[in-house]
Amino acid sequence: MKKTIITLLFALVTMAGQAQEQKTIEGQFKMNEESYNDYIPLLKAKGYEAFSFDLSAIKGKYVTIHFREYVDGKEVEDSPKLLMPYTFETRGDKLIIGTLPSENDSIAQLCFNLENTLSFGFTLKRKPLYWESENQNVYSYRAIPFELTMPLDKESFIPLVLYCSFWYDEKDKVTRCCGETHIAPDLSSDIPKHSPHYYSIGIIIH
Repeated sequence: MKKTIITLLFALVTMAGQAQEQKTIEGQFKMNEESYNDYIPLLKAKGYEAFSFDLSAIKGKYVTIHFREYVDGKEVEDSPKLLMPYTFETRGDKLIIGTLPSENDSIAQLCFNLENTLSFGFTLKRKPLYWESENQNVYSYRAIPFELTMPLDKESFIPLVLYCSFWYDEKDKVTRCCGETHIAPDLSSDIPKHSPHYYSIGIIIH
């Protein structure tokens, strides 16, 4: 009996030792050489973001640059539609729409770069959002690309980037703007349904 107890104790000690050993993971952390991609989260945190579009299918075509403004899900009919009152020939394959940090919370800074054609910055007005649980107004916006599923019909507005306000979540008492990584062109996605103010930025082919 004594021998059996000693054997059991020895087995328990051995099992405990094995369990302790399994808690230690082989290997160690190593320092990586930083790359350009490592800076992307830092740039986004500061307000820099870029969306790149392949326009090779319409190279040589003429386009105008447009936006649509929405408040509480309804389009603002009396807001201007053209970002620039000019028509441009696409001489490159790439279009970049980006966001920049702004010194004024009520103004959004964005840029539009049509490869080998033009590059310009523009501003959009932002609206304050009341953060009830913090008893303060805040300006919180983000940019999200649209799904590129629309046909390339001439004289039709083709949305490329949604620039939208956060909304107040009464359940969790926070402001948020999360969900889809791409927005449906017909604005049927969840984010436009909740966002109180947003812009749809895109082009029209002529």
